[in-house]
Amino acid sequence: MLSISNSMLSAVAQLFLILQYVCSVADMMFRTLLIACILALASAFTAPVMPSKLSMSKVSMNGGKGFGGGEATRDPEPTEIDPNDPKGKQQAIHKAESFAEYLARRQREQGQ
Repeated sequence: MLSISNSMLSAVAQLFLILQYVCSVADMMFRTLLIACILALASAFTAPVMPSKLSMSKVSMNGGKGFGGGEATRDPEPTEIDPNDPKGKQQAIHKAESFAEYLARRQREQGQ
């Protein structure tokens, strides 16, 4: 039978602990490297950030012009309707009541 001394058992135990520590450090470094590679690979497949086009916008609201530079579509004067035009009523801009007239009409209707 082999005779193993206590000092030899102690040395083997210490060697085992050192080996376990080295393996755990190597394992941790490998995991860190693996996570870094996965993140790099994932970022390679993401779309690039598009620059904002807000500074290139030329929105003008001066002089009766609306968005896109076109004239305002609301005619302050009501349109005359041609009775011979079948779509004349659909395309005409009719005179709308003012807000004061609306409030007066609403008050009259509630009073009845």
